[in-house]
Amino acid sequence: MDALAWVFLCLFLFPLPFLLWFGVIPLWVNRRLKRVGIEVMGRCRNVSVSEDRYSTSFEFVTESGEEIIYISPLSGTVWGTPDEEAPIVYDPSAPWRRARSRRELDARSEAWFSLWVLVALQALFGAGFLLYLSY
Repeated sequence: MDALAWVFLCLFLFPLPFLLWFGVIPLWVNRRLKRVGIEVMGRCRNVSVSEDRYSTSFEFVTESGEEIIYISPLSGTVWGTPDEEAPIVYDPSAPWRRARSRRELDARSEAWFSLWVLVALQALFGAGFLLYLSY
């Protein structure tokens, strides 16, 4: 392969970690929580704003008595009201890593948009790579 082919290959491989981190993994976590998640009542601690996007933090106690603080990723939606109770769904095998508010879990995930944009980008780079190789 010549130098331009390596450039196309790098362009094709570059989005893969982003595809996993921003698309596949959040959707996998949502699916897992819907299957094996345990719902408890938590308390909304606060809502922070960054560049017109919101992050909501909750604290809850697992069935085993662990106190967990969950901070939602930046989103276009506020998932709770400070100092009010909210249902939280957590994964019993890793409650400190995998938890969502019930409202967040029931809404359409923003990860779908990331997934489709990155898949389209992969298809575009892949098509360019194949066209170059066939030229």
